[in-house]
Amino acid sequence: MMKFYLLTDDPDTLVGLRLAGIQGKLLQNGSDALCEIESLRSDSSIGMLLITPNISKMLGNSLTELKKKNLPLITEIPDSFSQNNSTDNVTDYIRNAVGIKF
Repeated sequence: MMKFYLLTDDPDTLVGLRLAGIQGKLLQNGSDALCEIESLRSDSSIGMLLITPNISKMLGNSLTELKKKNLPLITEIPDSFSQNNSTDNVTDYIRNAVGIKF
């Protein structure tokens, strides 16, 4: 079974997704994020890596190259600081990332 994993700089998002059963790690800079992603690539049980906007910014151009590699699939989700759009939710982001339409 493939698992989700979260990389974020937002403690509220980390706690919220842990309550939903998704493990993750709180990071403070881009180099830590790169090291963590490389470490997670060796765990074949992780199928999707969720990152928040600030982690995406920290990774910069490296993110494009990381997304080109095989698993885990990397997708950006909003965090607690993102603009709240009531029509968007994490499930929609995940469905779009893996190409599932209902």
